[in-house]
Amino acid sequence: MIARKSIVSGITEDELASISLFRERVEKLAASQAKYQNIPICSTSLDAESGKLIFRANTPDVDDILNIAVKFRFFYADKEPTQFEKILTQTRRRISDEWARNYMDRIANLYKVAMKQNDTSNALGHPIENRKIISLWFNSEFFHSALEKRDELRTINEVIGPQASLFQLYTAIVKCSSFIKNLYAVVHKLEAGNEYVYTPNHHFRVED
Repeated sequence: MIARKSIVSGITEDELASISLFRERVEKLAASQAKYQNIPICSTSLDAESGKLIFRANTPDVDDILNIAVKFRFFYADKEPTQFEKILTQTRRRISDEWARNYMDRIANLYKVAMKQNDTSNALGHPIENRKIISLWFNSEFFHSALEKRDELRTINEVIGPQASLFQLYTAIVKCSSFIKNLYAVVHKLEAGNEYVYTPNHHFRVED
């Protein structure tokens, strides 16, 4: 529960503007994900004739994932003023309350862990980190056409299958988005005249 109120000191107008834009973009991301309420589920089975693994999942259509990716990209791309780690870092440094700082550190660490996970591809014997999957899809299919990235994604799709690759992309975005929404809750009222963040009333330790 977000119950603790901590003061933010010395934050600039530009930083407040970026946080305001961050909130707007999180709301659009949440809206784009709202139609997909089902928990992502996948399964594998062995084809009796070919001996190959068959991958099945309740993945949204690629165009629907692209629509979500367009919104998610604002928190992923390094050059964006609303990039997740950028907003978290610039806000955290303005806070002296250890409880609030530790909670924000926890969100940052969980986001990093999510980016390093590889559940889908690992289950198919070829572990690829979520950060890599996102980078390849974004830079070869969705937003850019880098030839090297296209070749690399094509190879991955040949190894684990395009459906598994797309499912991992979708679940990676879903998982990372949950921590973006956690940060949104922290800064949801942070503006000129109300320079506070809101965190759980709990003292998170480094090991929590």
